[in-house]
Amino acid sequence: MTRNVENLVGPAVACQILRIDQTDLLRGINDGIVPAYRIGEAVRFRPSELRHPALTGLADYYRTSDEHFAA
Repeated sequence: MTRNVENLVGPAVACQILRIDQTDLLRGINDGIVPAYRIGEAVRFRPSELRHPALTGLADYYRTSDEHFAA
């Protein structure tokens, strides 16, 4: 039996993959949209989960949300 082992990445790489800033990354985690794993004090992410099509518009989602509440 073979196991698919995937290296976890930190917040900086997660932001690059999602093309968002750290504020939106934290919002996504808190909103339950971005899957994250706590290992001790560190928060890590699976790149394959971050590349899920449902997460591609995350930056636009938060920008639209912010504009709605600012109006």
